[in-house]
Amino acid sequence: MTCLAVTLSVASQVQAQDQLKIAGFETLSDPLIIFDQRHQLVGGLLKDYTDAIARGLDAKPVYLPYSRRRIEPAVVSGEADLVCYHSPQWVDQPTDFAWTIPNLPQTERVVVRKETVVPNEFPDDLQGKKIATQIGYHYPAIAPDLAAGRTTRVDMTDVPSMFRLLALGGADALITSESEIAGYFKKFPDKHALYSVSKTPFSVVYTQCALSLKSPWKIEQINRIVHRLQENGTQDRLMRKYGLSEK
Repeated sequence: MTCLAVTLSVASQVQAQDQLKIAGFETLSDPLIIFDQRHQLVGGLLKDYTDAIARGLDAKPVYLPYSRRRIEPAVVSGEADLVCYHSPQWVDQPTDFAWTIPNLPQTERVVVRKETVVPNEFPDDLQGKKIATQIGYHYPAIAPDLAAGRTTRVDMTDVPSMFRLLALGGADALITSESEIAGYFKKFPDKHALYSVSKTPFSVVYTQCALSLKSPWKIEQINRIVHRLQENGTQDRLMRKYGLSEK
């Protein structure tokens, strides 16, 4: 029985090492995440990027979709191994995770209706405004103003909902990544003329991947692959594939 238990334990560890369980944000959109009509994950920068990490590990990528509120508990518990396009700045307890070296850049910008003065001084230009935001997301630059009631956030589940709210006058502005702004205008080109986008970035963060402390994979393994993707130009090629750049 002891021999059988050891054999089963080893087999379980081998099986775990054959897979990389990747937590995915359900609320992200094109070009970061691309779903087909059946809402099956079929592409996007993050899928291609984490596919490349899995190949470097010689592991099968297994994608697990989560809402923004569920994604961190899933990684902490070990239900998922890894989440990318994340940051220690966006979590309450960064030490609950092992963090890779910085990799994919995220630039956030502010969008307003065309007839509105475009804000470019942050956070001052957003004071007294209602801002469409994504539920569960952190916005460190305006956190003090939100806490003091100088700025109000209106939480929505996804970027298209934020644009709809802005169009209806339910918010004065929205904040999201420039990649998702570009993705929205690509999907709805007729909407582009209705909005203005801030020239000044609201925030610029080089995101990281967060590895579960309970994962059989080690942060050193992930970091070696992330470094290789940067050094051999794979990261840059993937970003350009989706119309993004390092700058």
